[in-house]
Amino acid sequence: MGTGLSTIFVTMKLLTKTAFASSIEVNLPLSKSEGIRSLISCYLLRRGRGVNQMPHRDLLSTDAPEDLYTIYDGLQALLSGKSDITLTASASVARFLLALGAAEPRRTVFHLTDPQLLRRPMGPLLDFLQRRGVTIDRTDDRWIVNSRCQVVPRETEVDARAWESSQFVSAIIYFSVAQNYPLSIRRQHSDPSSRYIALTIDCLSQIGIDLAWDADRIKFEPTRDTGLVTLNPDDLTLPVDYSSAAFWLELQTLHPEIQMVVLKELNPNSPHPDARVLDFFMPFLDVVTTDHSVRLNRCNEPTEVELPLSFDLSQNPDLFPALFATVIGLGVPATFKGLSSLAYKESDRLGASLSIAHSLGWSADAFVRLSPDGFTYTGVPRETIPDSVTLNHRGDHRLAMAFGVLATALEGTQVMVPDDVAVTARSYPHFFTDLCRQAR
Repeated sequence: MGTGLSTIFVTMKLLTKTAFASSIEVNLPLSKSEGIRSLISCYLLRRGRGVNQMPHRDLLSTDAPEDLYTIYDGLQALLSGKSDITLTASASVARFLLALGAAEPRRTVFHLTDPQLLRRPMGPLLDFLQRRGVTIDRTDDRWIVNSRCQVVPRETEVDARAWESSQFVSAIIYFSVAQNYPLSIRRQHSDPSSRYIALTIDCLSQIGIDLAWDADRIKFEPTRDTGLVTLNPDDLTLPVDYSSAAFWLELQTLHPEIQMVVLKELNPNSPHPDARVLDFFMPFLDVVTTDHSVRLNRCNEPTEVELPLSFDLSQNPDLFPALFATVIGLGVPATFKGLSSLAYKESDRLGASLSIAHSLGWSADAFVRLSPDGFTYTGVPRETIPDSVTLNHRGDHRLAMAFGVLATALEGTQVMVPDDVAVTARSYPHFFTDLCRQAR
């Protein structure tokens, strides 16, 4: 089996059932969510001090996620006063750069290089900026932002309780901090994705910008001209990614021969919302943490849990593909909820996942009580075993990785993964190479 996988990754297309080493060590990619926020904090710190250069680009590893390079280049362009910025398919990068660009009293042109970005929601952020006097002209290939006629409010009051994405909240926080505007946002801690807002606030606190989040209100009240304290602007380290760790937990869970996986440099005390992935996989794996890594051991006696398993992913939607592929691969009944935001990811991630499952042989009857917010998998195994399937990942990196891992555990089916190098570049450029190295 191992030989087959080696051939697969020379061509970068074909996946078959494969055996893996009993012990695996993994170097994870840098975290997109934490990395983007850390780079923005560094940008705000340098901007507040009148420094027109970001730290050297070498702080990003040579195989860092594409989105980190995109945000870094955009922030450097803003610092140096450039009027042209390139955007890729990343909605988070686009929202944050749009807000920060709107905070500059000039005209900035954002060039769109991927049509996927056009289907990602931007409305709440655009409405907020336009009410502040920012004009935004949008075409299919560029957004022109003119901030030279801004209205400076005494206080910015925003009701964001109905906003689906926490990224809009983080974006207007960045806009207001860059402008040094007082800010008050209605948003409850229990709202979907609130942990990502908390991550934004935590990263800002590291450069001396303090926001209070009491009950249902986030407040920013500048106490100085810049809101900054004296810190070393070169003291910047980027953590590795919990969202990417999910695919290795999936792999170990689906392959009984893998007794131990060590995820190197993974911070067990990370504020990243997707650190909950360790909890979600506890029915299958024992988790041992150290100061600088996480070790996953196979449970000799699986934990007794009530079935169906229940996953509320309202705070962790990016973990859905790996968890879904795991439970259908095991045939373990599970209920998923909190999935409404998946419709606006790189693909319609819920619909695409169910469609891929059908193409791999699961019947529609295996998935019941379907709604935009969730569904239940009944535990029914594959109804058919197709000889060969081309994985229609819709250009979605998480679908490519989750179902690529599942393919290594499926009997009798070869799975073609088109453009696997390009599709994973967004978050985990060397994923399939790393997977290949662990084959026996």
